[in-house]
Amino acid sequence: MTRFQSMLAVIAFSWGCLTAALPEASAEPLGPVGEKQGRGVAATGVARKVLFNCPTSTLEEFRAFAGKAAALGATHVYISDLPKSRWLWDFDRNDPYPNWGMLMATIFKVVIPPELADFLPAGYCRKNLEIVRQRSAILEKLGLKAAFLGKEPAYLPESVFQAHPDWRGPRCEHPRRSRHTYYAPCIDRPEVLSMYRRAVAELCRAAPIELFSFLTNDSGSGICWSVSLYPGQNGPAWCRERAYAGRVVGFLSTIQEGARDAGLEAEVSFHYGSGTISEAEIASVIPYLRPGQAINGKTSDGLAPVTTVGTNFYDCWTNPVLGVPQVFRVAEQLQAAAQDERANLSVVFSQPDSPELFALLRQFRKKPFRGFTDRMEAVRSAAAELAGEENAEAFVGVWEKIDRAVGTVRSMGVDPLMLVGTINQRWITRPLVPFPMELKPEEKDYYRKFQFQANTEEEAADLMNLQGFEVINGFSGSLLAGNLFNQAVDHLESALRDIAGLKEKVGDRGGLDRLGWRLKALICFYRNARHTIQYQDILDRTDYEHPPVEENIYPMDGDQKLREIQIVTRNEIDNINELVDLFEKSPFPLVELAPSKEEEDIFLIGPDIVEQLRKKVRIMLRHERDVDRLYKRRQG
Repeated sequence: MTRFQSMLAVIAFSWGCLTAALPEASAEPLGPVGEKQGRGVAATGVARKVLFNCPTSTLEEFRAFAGKAAALGATHVYISDLPKSRWLWDFDRNDPYPNWGMLMATIFKVVIPPELADFLPAGYCRKNLEIVRQRSAILEKLGLKAAFLGKEPAYLPESVFQAHPDWRGPRCEHPRRSRHTYYAPCIDRPEVLSMYRRAVAELCRAAPIELFSFLTNDSGSGICWSVSLYPGQNGPAWCRERAYAGRVVGFLSTIQEGARDAGLEAEVSFHYGSGTISEAEIASVIPYLRPGQAINGKTSDGLAPVTTVGTNFYDCWTNPVLGVPQVFRVAEQLQAAAQDERANLSVVFSQPDSPELFALLRQFRKKPFRGFTDRMEAVRSAAAELAGEENAEAFVGVWEKIDRAVGTVRSMGVDPLMLVGTINQRWITRPLVPFPMELKPEEKDYYRKFQFQANTEEEAADLMNLQGFEVINGFSGSLLAGNLFNQAVDHLESALRDIAGLKEKVGDRGGLDRLGWRLKALICFYRNARHTIQYQDILDRTDYEHPPVEENIYPMDGDQKLREIQIVTRNEIDNINELVDLFEKSPFPLVELAPSKEEEDIFLIGPDIVEQLRKKVRIMLRHERDVDRLYKRRQG
């Protein structure tokens, strides 16, 4: 398991819902257990927590989502999906690493202690504090509680440590994907813990948060001397010999004390984004955890009290296409939730407009899935709710083919290619050319500055260099990946034919028209990934050192690689033109884009995506004959 693969359990999921005592089995596991004994109170006297988490862009969107959560039996909703801290990237736009760091909330991005007032942007933090205050007020009216998901201890600007050198904790940057060092504060320092305690207290007075979940040792956060820090174990020498468990428990306790100062009893957890290398370290901490504390989903008694349902941007494998439902995958997750009735439930949405997921959750609330038959009946009932009883079977067939397609792509494992390749390395907008290092600035800048790539330009030019290593390499890797993408496209094209048949009978019932447009776009993105992988494989098998020696012998066949690369080039040009046509004709939003050109970053393509795609095609056509410098041409 790679470090970024392990983030699937971190960024994509919520990790809260931690209680030392777990409830008895419930007749309605989506909602609070034991409702017959009183709202949210089980026979054991302990509530089963049901947490909903979804990014929302406006207060009204959050209000609507929270209302749906309340109707489905939620107890908590996360309020910490906040505007990106783009100011972290502004220190050096040539360093891509802050793009991970600016994705998630931190305590000091919401409340600034006086000691940090000179180093952090007050306006940005005031805006965030107001957002969480307004969201908390909405939840209070709905009878729901607020939860906070972020990362800690998060790195601070270097100016903080220049002014306070004793606060400098561990380096936490990704060595292969950063141009600078990034330091988190040392949480063994009493003055650092004091800042956290006071900031949490102020946050909880503004928004009564009783559950905090933190990612650590990832995405710009880190704990001194952890074995899972990206650069390796490191930190200040003075705290090296302190017991690691004391360091972790001390920080978690500080967060609880801050909440207690505001009159609240909070639960708090850490989750590592570090794969298997930290298992022994985590195990060393668990016995020392105090009530209401957990690490990697386990409390001091070793129980894992959380079951997670749903997907978000990290592990959806459909990036950046919006609203492609994976109904069968979520149904399996819900069945697992029903089988582990002791655990609390965390439900993750990639976007608030998720009618298929809401329909499935309603079925689950009526009757938990106890086996395969229950699960299939619930899927069919959800389809009937959206498209009518007479169309349910056909609608289920469409969902099944979508799940087969996405599952086929997901089976490639490792990092999610549709994020780290298609978006983070700009596969979709960068041209496929044989000499990328020779591109002029006007042919390159529009995508290069948005690549998650910090090392050499040679590495940046390698299409397969993703998160510091080549996820797919060689002819065999390209062949396997290509076959899987072909299967996925076949499933999606079959689903589109089914949608066309359904539309002739029922029109746009169940959102068929919108789903059809988005599946067409997803096909183009899957083809792009296939073409990009194939193109780099051909280049990797090419001899750049010895130009071809051609003879005027008639007839003479050309180099096999020349034919291969010409076919891939033409296929990608046609594919991109088809995608442009979809963007121009679709009445629905098809992909997630930055709200403005100024807000384009490594995770979001700009709203001028059509212009970027057309530019890609022009550059590819302009450099189409550059391959003649590498391969013998056909003479005949």
